Amino acid sequence: MSQVPTYRRTQVPSNMVVAGILPHFVTPSDVRALKTRVDPFVRALDGSVASCGTLPPQTRAGWEGFSSAWRSYVVEDDSWLHTAAQMDQGEAYEQDLAHWQDLLAQSKCGTSTPRITPTNPSSGPEDSSRMHGTIKTVAIAGAVVAVALGLRAVMK
Repeated sequence: MSQVPTYRRTQVPSNMVVAGILPHFVTPSDVRALKTRVDPFVRALDGSVASCGTLPPQTRAGWEGFSSAWRSYVVEDDSWLHTAAQMDQGEAYEQDLAHWQDLLAQSKCGTSTPRITPTNPSSGPEDSSRMHGTIKTVAIAGAVVAVALGLRAVMK
């Protein structure tokens, strides 16, 4: 009898990835986009697990636990107060989903579902645009502070 590891979230780097010298900030819309992108993969694997007769009961129970936890995460409100934690959690689910796809493929289940490719916020073609977006945000904030200080000096 094979032993199936219990569900554990993997550790992923924080969403405050340093691209050069400036961090990448996430917003609630980034979290929602991650949920929207990953959810179809989870739903597809749900269907495969439900129809797979060769899946050991322990593996099925583990998947159901993962799927239930994912559903709770998806319906959770996207909040400015928890954005970084929610993004980290979503990226961990994404990594775990890739591991589940591998595990279920070994049991000849879920082989027809599309494979997810977990994103890494610190690599890829988006790095350049992220860096430019962050630089633009910092420049705008600097301009606002300079104008405020200039108006303060004129008002005195």
